[in-house]
Amino acid sequence: MDINEIKPIIDNDFKYAIDGPVQEPEPEPEPEPEPEMIFPSETEDEDNTLHDKELIQQLKENISRNSLAISDLKLPESNESLRSDDSIPTTPLSKDTESSDKRKKKRPKIFPRYVYADIFDEKISDKDNNEWTDLKRYRFQKCLWKLKYNRIVSTFYLDNLRYKESRWSWMIILISTMTSGLTVANNVEGEPFDNYNTYINGLLTVSSMTTSLIAAWIKKQMFIERINETDKYLLNINVLCEELEIQFSLLNSDRTSYIDFKKKYIPEITKFLTTSPMIPPHEWKNCIKEITLKYPELINPDNTEDNKLWPWYGDLVFDLDDNLSESHIRKPTAFYDNLRRTNTDKLKSSCCFKKNKHGY
Repeated sequence: MDINEIKPIIDNDFKYAIDGPVQEPEPEPEPEPEPEMIFPSETEDEDNTLHDKELIQQLKENISRNSLAISDLKLPESNESLRSDDSIPTTPLSKDTESSDKRKKKRPKIFPRYVYADIFDEKISDKDNNEWTDLKRYRFQKCLWKLKYNRIVSTFYLDNLRYKESRWSWMIILISTMTSGLTVANNVEGEPFDNYNTYINGLLTVSSMTTSLIAAWIKKQMFIERINETDKYLLNINVLCEELEIQFSLLNSDRTSYIDFKKKYIPEITKFLTTSPMIPPHEWKNCIKEITLKYPELINPDNTEDNKLWPWYGDLVFDLDDNLSESHIRKPTAFYDNLRRTNTDKLKSSCCFKKNKHGY
């Protein structure tokens, strides 16, 4: 026997003891079948090429259109880049933004604090119902301010009536005197020049007619009746104002009792506030304008709050001075400010003249 033909004898038990159990090889996975390639037909190729050509044409049109728009946008930017920042014009603000800016810049409006504003119905016990208080005195003081206002306006109105009546009466006196002289001249026997008597008679006729017309106009205007009515009203209201002034200047203990004061003066105050003379609007305006511009010392005679005239000055309000001390004052009203503005003040320009504290 040849040596090459000799095969080794393998003991499976001995090999299992040395090498361990024999592992069988895993089966190889089967290859997946490749998908079959589907080739398009000739008709589908033609449709796709046409569709691609249309897309390319649209893209070219969009690119050309966008390129023109981009060029238009770049031109002003390139021009503005040459300018400085100061030369760039600012866009004007709209009215809404301007009004909102003004509201932000506007100073906060502060309403005055009235001394007696929050006390409309005073709660007083039965024991103190007949006693004087600051509020009671202030209420009657306001009535006195209105009485003084009627008194001063009626005084100027009476003065204007007397001035007009005296002017027209003086004209009647002058014309009557001229008529008397013409009457004497009419009795001359010889005529100094031609048509002398004709001229004299004509002048006598004109002077007589003028005198009659002026007298009728004075009667129509009722100067005498209005003067007498206003004069009587002024005499009575002046007495009432002075009596109230004396009462308010006294101490509460020295003043007339509150009950007696009400019974005596409330009807009188009501009477003179409701029966003031009927003044025409234009004459009333002339009177208060004259008082405001020519007689300011009558409006504020002694710089005390009680003697300042209404409606040129308002109610008592709280105010602080430079030392932060609180006091009660009466400030000028819009009535006073409007009357102080003359035609010259209205024509002044704010750029040429410095405004005063009243805003004009």
